[in-house]
Amino acid sequence: MTQSSDKLFEEVLADGRTKVERARRRGERDAQAIRKKAAQDAQAMAERILADAGTEADLKRRQILATLEIEAQRERLGRCEDGLKRVYESVQARLASLEDHEMRQARLRLAVDAVAQMPDDDVLVALPPDLHDAEAQQVVDELASRVAGQLGRTVTARPADRPAEVTDGLVVRSADGRREIVNSLQERLRRQWPALRIAAAARLFPEVPQRKER
Repeated sequence: MTQSSDKLFEEVLADGRTKVERARRRGERDAQAIRKKAAQDAQAMAERILADAGTEADLKRRQILATLEIEAQRERLGRCEDGLKRVYESVQARLASLEDHEMRQARLRLAVDAVAQMPDDDVLVALPPDLHDAEAQQVVDELASRVAGQLGRTVTARPADRPAEVTDGLVVRSADGRREIVNSLQERLRRQWPALRIAAAARLFPEVPQRKER
């Protein structure tokens, strides 16, 4: 090999080494960029997964809390309904156990209330069949007196021929038979219970929202 050829060979080798070195450095830079990009992508993916997981966890937490609140509300409503049922049954029992004089006064109040709802000034009062005629006459006489004092009306009240079909109240009929009002304590309680129920619930269970009865 001549000197010129040796020189050419060295130049070729040097040029090859330079190209190899450039390719190596470029490969390292590319590998480094790929590693950096992969790390960035992995970080972004991890953040998305964590964010999604956090959103899902928050959603589940809210769902659980909502479910617990619904169950708690249902339990409160259940306690409220049970309590109101006991109140209703207690009132029923109290009305059923009135003493004779208490029942007599209650019948008189019910009779005045019934007459107040009627335009008639001649009424028949039907009492339970277990009352004697003398007691029935006392009730109608007292009724006329109370109507005059409380309502300012003059009403003729007479015992009806047919007894009332209730034991805890009475029936007031117009003399012509066109109108009839059944007023018993249990029936009055049933009619007034929707309004009384709301008042009782507000007193006993103020933390439970009450819906108005229609």
